[in-house]
Amino acid sequence: MEPSFLQLTDSVWVFPCHPDPQKLQPNVGIIISGSDTVLVDGGNSPRHARRILDALDELNAPPVRYVIYTHSHFDHFFGAQLFSVPAIAHELCRQRVQEMAAKPWSFSYIEDEIKDSPERAIGLRNIARVMDEWRGFRIIVPSVTFTAGLQLYLNGGLLLEIEHVGGQHSPDSSVVRVPEQGVMFVADAYYPPTADYRQPGDTMDYDLIARLMQDETIQQVVDGHSATPLSRDTLLALLDKRGDGG
Repeated sequence: MEPSFLQLTDSVWVFPCHPDPQKLQPNVGIIISGSDTVLVDGGNSPRHARRILDALDELNAPPVRYVIYTHSHFDHFFGAQLFSVPAIAHELCRQRVQEMAAKPWSFSYIEDEIKDSPERAIGLRNIARVMDEWRGFRIIVPSVTFTAGLQLYLNGGLLLEIEHVGGQHSPDSSVVRVPEQGVMFVADAYYPPTADYRQPGDTMDYDLIARLMQDETIQQVVDGHSATPLSRDTLLALLDKRGDGG
């Protein structure tokens, strides 16, 4: 049987996104150092999180210590309750997640919200699509927050650098670097705005890509919904093409 994860380096794996974009199952990072496992994002639902837990068993991974939320869109953290560990996020992300945690989530609540705010229909229906049921569901509000950034040292000595970068997709977006391994998790930070708010002509945030690529230690970039990690050369070529009017 093929493994359910992709190994990038000695310490970094990815539980991959679903090939069908309608499933809204993003990439989830798995970082292991010594007796610690840290996840980058927590899955789009409890069902997704259970599959991540199965992958951790395949890896014989040590217990999860933290889940890092890259931003406050549901598909990146609605599964976090299954890991039973503290979540880390930018302070704005925490505020938004806390607001979402106060909602009486159910399928009927979603339908009522769509009637009241039809401009949010796409996003709300996406939530309903990935949830099997709402019984026992709860949102984990981050208990560890930061403003500009945070350095996290894992048992085993590996350093993670978490940086708030904002961006048009979600202003609370953060990236997670593993400098020693040359890997950066960016989730959706450089994507266009979400479908509910996208306007004609919206593109990827090339300025943010250029800023992120100033860190020459990074050789592999894992975004939220690409099937494979992107190499540094791929992203630099994308910027060059844009500069040529492509």
